Amino acid sequence: MDSKKQKNDNQNPIVVTILTVAAIVLIYIVLHFLTGGKFLTGSNILFVLSASVVTTFLVFTFCFLITMGFMDLSLGAILILASNAGGILAVNFYLGYFGLIAGSVTVTVLLVLLNTKLMLVTKIPSWIFGLGIAMIYEAIGAMYNASRVKIGRQVVSLDAVCRELGNPPWNLVVLGAALLAAYIIFNRTSIGFGLRAVGSNTGVARMMGININKTIMLAALCAGVFAGFGAAVNESYGGRVGASTGLQSITSIFTPLAAYLLAKALEKIFNIIIGAVISAVIITSIFNVLTLLGVPSGTWQQVVMGGSVIICGILSQRRFDGVVK
Repeated sequence: MDSKKQKNDNQNPIVVTILTVAAIVLIYIVLHFLTGGKFLTGSNILFVLSASVVTTFLVFTFCFLITMGFMDLSLGAILILASNAGGILAVNFYLGYFGLIAGSVTVTVLLVLLNTKLMLVTKIPSWIFGLGIAMIYEAIGAMYNASRVKIGRQVVSLDAVCRELGNPPWNLVVLGAALLAAYIIFNRTSIGFGLRAVGSNTGVARMMGININKTIMLAALCAGVFAGFGAAVNESYGGRVGASTGLQSITSIFTPLAAYLLAKALEKIFNIIIGAVISAVIITSIFNVLTLLGVPSGTWQQVVMGGSVIICGILSQRRFDGVVK
């Protein structure tokens, strides 16, 4: 038994990676035939890659937040506020792309830092705090929406302004730059080292001389920046982001959450930052295939989403004993 386990642990990582990539490619080929040759076409592949950009930015955000033990469920509501802030600066203040990016990033950074600080001070479990603060942020977005309706207008719309950022090739270029930045910060800097140490064992990290609160706030800062760029790309792609109420904003983070959990499951094969991109594309591909097969988006696709989160969660925790946090 022990020799068999040791043999599995000593498997060549290069071979495992090649086999995993080959399995993914094979599955994609099968899906291509199942969709009648519609899946692996140039235009559809570009669509899938483009549709996975915002998801990937949010997976990067989760990599920093969840690694340090924070599950902020208000992230969807934050993105709504940030997208509208960026749109207002871009359109109403005529700041174009600078306003779109600056507004989105500033709002997400401030709110993520605020949430993180309040969670540290109050010591409330992050998921409980996230539920409460999400309702507050949704209410702010709803009040803004109501104020616009009152004067006969809707939430800010980009129309034809700043729409290139949300579409290829520029959204893919921005994602490539973000991938490089996330990889370096997470794997090659003291922030990433401290973050992983804190997430692994706070007591040991403190004994190593790591400033726990400072490390957590720096990680939150990085998370906010990536989420902010995701909000800017999202606003540019959709042109307008409406308000949500009744915690509906949480549904917008289910896909990134499933992708993050899948990236965690693949962490022994791919670095989690690289896995974030791969997982986001895989999850996006699943829904693209369902759409090509004519599966209703409001019913069965939601069933698949719920199942994906559960399955990816099981896979990501398969090597841990005890209760999943």
